[in-house]
Amino acid sequence: MATAKKIPTEREVLRCIYDLYGEKYEAESSLKPVRQTVVPIELEAVAAKLGIHKYLLFGYLYYHLDAKYKYPSGENAAVHLFMPTVGELRNGVNFPYLTAVLAGQEEQHTRELWAIRLSVVAIILSIGSLIAQVAVG
Repeated sequence: MATAKKIPTEREVLRCIYDLYGEKYEAESSLKPVRQTVVPIELEAVAAKLGIHKYLLFGYLYYHLDAKYKYPSGENAAVHLFMPTVGELRNGVNFPYLTAVLAGQEEQHTRELWAIRLSVVAIILSIGSLIAQVAVG
């Protein structure tokens, strides 16, 4: 039986895209009078870095993440996280929006890590207290 590969989390997918395209976005945006928001990504490169198939990545971005984070921005308009086509661009991400979503995910992850660390410290102190009571008692 083949070993199952780890499926990347939302945070890992967003972080991977940010790491691969962040510097390029900042460099290209500084050259233009109006900052570009949609950045085309190479699904093959991102999928290879994540260790998943490009069609799985496309589905994850389009059917899950975009559906989850899309919101209306007026009559018959919406802000998308991922768009299969935007004019001549293919597989575009709204990079400023991706960055904002990633920042929220990173903040949540940090809070969860702190909660786990504090819980571990509380357990260690409780065990230490129990051992001290048994030793004295």
